Amino acid sequence: MVVVPTVALVAGNVLVSRWSFDVLGGRARRLPVGWVIVWVLALVAVAAASFTLAAPVRAVVIAAAAGSAAASFVPVLDARRTLWLNGAILVLAVPLAAVADVPLLVVGAAVVSVTLWACWSGGWMLQVLRELQRAHDDRAALALATERLRISRDLHDVFGRTLAAIAVKSELAAELVRRGSTGRAADELAGVRRLAEEAGGEVRRVVRGEVGVTWEGEVAGARALLGSAGIRCVVSGGPVPEACAEALAWVVREGVTNVLRHSTATEVALTTMTGDGEIHLTIANDGATAEPATDYGAAGTGLRAMAERIGALGGRVTAGRDGDRFLLEAVLTIPEGDRA
Repeated sequence: MVVVPTVALVAGNVLVSRWSFDVLGGRARRLPVGWVIVWVLALVAVAAASFTLAAPVRAVVIAAAAGSAAASFVPVLDARRTLWLNGAILVLAVPLAAVADVPLLVVGAAVVSVTLWACWSGGWMLQVLRELQRAHDDRAALALATERLRISRDLHDVFGRTLAAIAVKSELAAELVRRGSTGRAADELAGVRRLAEEAGGEVRRVVRGEVGVTWEGEVAGARALLGSAGIRCVVSGGPVPEACAEALAWVVREGVTNVLRHSTATEVALTTMTGDGEIHLTIANDGATAEPATDYGAAGTGLRAMAERIGALGGRVTAGRDGDRFLLEAVLTIPEGDRA
């Protein structure tokens, strides 16, 4: 007589357990009321049918039925609620001591308690694993976003200079053709072609994260590029510490590119100065009056990229007008080992 309600109770426990772990897995669904009613009735039927059994066994059957039913939804409970549930089951088991073998009842109560907490710990561990998975997914998404930001920044910094050089050389070639200097124009067009071919290699280096610049190379490139555009470039100041050279070289590249794009400057002054443990790089041009009313880099990608590079090293970047000049300044702290 106990078998049929016991089977129904076990089936109900399985269904409720699946619901509990679905909730933990983020697949919450409503537990059908009909199932809950049948499950509770099966529990009551098992308890009632147990009175046909011998007294010592009766208490164990009731305790096991109550414990298994409680354990099926314990995974969705927190520790405090599980503790209250465990205490309630133990209190309800006290009256059974009058009709059951006490040592056997104690063993049954202990088994029920262990089962409840084992189910709770399983649910807790599943929650921890889900949190770890979410953290892993978030970290992967953050790494992807960071890599995309790096690629976009490097593409802007690298190709901004390349495209500016192509524009300058193309304009120069067109002017030379108009003047009849076809030989020099051909040389400039060859330079344009060479820059376009080099751009493919630069794309591959950007994707692989192998983009790098040198201070000497950028200063020499700035002089040559500005000279091609008919802009005088004056470089002054002391040497740049090796630890700061690459970051400031990127500033030179972006600053010169912006001069070519956004000004009609005739002279650019590139100055470095050290003092108080810092190095100051200033790029000044005399074409500010021809630039837009809103400073060219104030909200642009270029200045933001420069600020990110310098800010990551604890420095700062500022840009603004000073009379008829436009100033771009980058300040970096010189590491102790590189200070004179």
